[in-house]
Amino acid sequence: MGGRNPRTVRMIAILVVLILVVSAVAAYYVFFLQSSACNFSSTNPLIFDQPERPDTLDPHVTFSTPGWGIVQQVYQSLVNYNGSDHTTFLPVLAKSWSVSSDGFNYTFVLRQDVHFSNGDPFNAYVMWFSLYRAIIMNADGAFILQENFWLPGVNYYSDTNDSDNATAWVTNALNTWDFFNPTTAQKALMAADNNSFQAVDDYTLVLHTGYGYLGTFPYAFLLASIAGPIASAVDPKVVQQNGLVIPGDRNAWMATHMVGTGPYVLAGGVLDIESAPSYTLNPTPNYWGVNASKAEPKNNIIQPAKSTIQIDFQNDPAIGVNDMKTGKVVGASFAYIGPSTVHSLQGVACVSVNALNTVYGSTAGGWWIYMNQTVEPFNNWSVRQAVVHAINYQRIIDVAFGGYAERWVGPVPPGYPYYNPDSLEPYKYNLTLAQQYMSQSPWPSGYPTPINYEFVNLGDWADVARLLKDDLSKIGINLNTVSIPNIDKLYELQRFDGNGDCIAQTSANGGPFPIGQEFYTSDYISPDDWTQNNAISYGSANVCMAGYNDPTMDTLVLDAATQSDSNVAKAEYAQMTKMMYDNATVAWLVIPTQFQVVNTHLLGYVENPMGAALPFVVVQNTCYATRS
Repeated sequence: MGGRNPRTVRMIAILVVLILVVSAVAAYYVFFLQSSACNFSSTNPLIFDQPERPDTLDPHVTFSTPGWGIVQQVYQSLVNYNGSDHTTFLPVLAKSWSVSSDGFNYTFVLRQDVHFSNGDPFNAYVMWFSLYRAIIMNADGAFILQENFWLPGVNYYSDTNDSDNATAWVTNALNTWDFFNPTTAQKALMAADNNSFQAVDDYTLVLHTGYGYLGTFPYAFLLASIAGPIASAVDPKVVQQNGLVIPGDRNAWMATHMVGTGPYVLAGGVLDIESAPSYTLNPTPNYWGVNASKAEPKNNIIQPAKSTIQIDFQNDPAIGVNDMKTGKVVGASFAYIGPSTVHSLQGVACVSVNALNTVYGSTAGGWWIYMNQTVEPFNNWSVRQAVVHAINYQRIIDVAFGGYAERWVGPVPPGYPYYNPDSLEPYKYNLTLAQQYMSQSPWPSGYPTPINYEFVNLGDWADVARLLKDDLSKIGINLNTVSIPNIDKLYELQRFDGNGDCIAQTSANGGPFPIGQEFYTSDYISPDDWTQNNAISYGSANVCMAGYNDPTMDTLVLDAATQSDSNVAKAEYAQMTKMMYDNATVAWLVIPTQFQVVNTHLLGYVENPMGAALPFVVVQNTCYATRS
């Protein structure tokens, strides 16, 4: 566990009924058409079509949008986003919290009336168990905690032997202690101030930052980082009775079963995520939040569930459209759909199409074209400059996205803190300038052999590949466009093979791919969540793709992530943006406009950029439907 982990991109599954609008509707126009004659199959359960399956039901392992979608209905964390606001937070398992003056220590006073759906109690020792379990398991999302936290008595950069010893004793504790009624000696160990997660007493938990790979610094976006599934409370007894905690490994029982503190329980208690046609979430009987929610009516996260939720796995867009039109479902997910699908939903009775602001598009995914700087011809600066100026960006926006996308600049996306602080203009389409740059390269008449370009063959991106091929041919770069069937295959390209080679730069999947399509979707809303992915040398969307490696950049990324002075942070993010801009590291393409489509009879849902549309909202508990 002592080695630095490259950041891993969370598998994107477009937020349900959030669709890339590629039609001729007016920008940010809201369609809200109702008819007294419209059909509506069910008010309870609320039924949704969803093409993607959860990767797992274990909150400390899931790293996909559909996984997060179900997990956050059943499990809860200390805090979560405040309604539609992504900069303030609500208490969930915590009742209140305070932050030390130096920003290192977060003290949480926990609620005393919380229990799991099976009746087992919740306390600070349960949170100690849960948070250390996530670190010990070291699954894909563990880096979110490992940025700032590590094991008792050691830090991320401690001697391997010391970390191994800490791993051994913590694992033994997780698998053998009674966290509902620990001994005095066990309480003392959990209350020691050398813990990243210090259980001071039954209902006081202190999180001490500065132990993780970001170094001995406070972290400004800590609450955002612990609002997701990785920081969820799990029942220690359930884990101990069903597979235990194994360092660096998964728990097969937890992958298919769910016992949480949240407003929903999984119907039947188990889900075969590989073959089940659907899943159902029922309101939790004897839910702890019934009384607390009355005292906190504006806290949407802790409200009892109003309706049963049914998710049908259905990946045919035509069926999804028909289900929306007929009222069979209150929502359906469409991943990167084309114009015909969108047109077929416009003007439909009882269907509402709402444009969402930029930050929703950024969390769903920003897209760019990488050029690998370790191989010809993109190891030449003039060639990269030629490429970024040869792309007719507006044509791509107009043709591929119907005008519903926006340009962006830099490693941080629009709508996020510290986006493009110096307001650098996006690269201009200038074919004459591009040809001048190409003439200054070793290949003034064009690169002599075709170059493989990968793209995910989903809807609009095939159009982008076609347009890009045409654009670059005008500067003598001939692309051999190779379609990648799905997002999982794109993630595979980002990894290393058994020989330590970047898969994207081998012959796998039709490669090598010196140039190609790349994107990132947020784990949580913070600028460093992006820069540690696409700017730092070992970021998963950089190391095997753009191959951009600058020690100064690495230092800036880590320092800015922990910078307590906002003016210094702004200057550092400005410097990062300028460095990549001048280097022509990538050709930043677009942030597609995101739209939410729901049945107009569906009420009560709360949008949030980290889960903007059903059924991938942060929580579905406030949703209900009426026939009136």
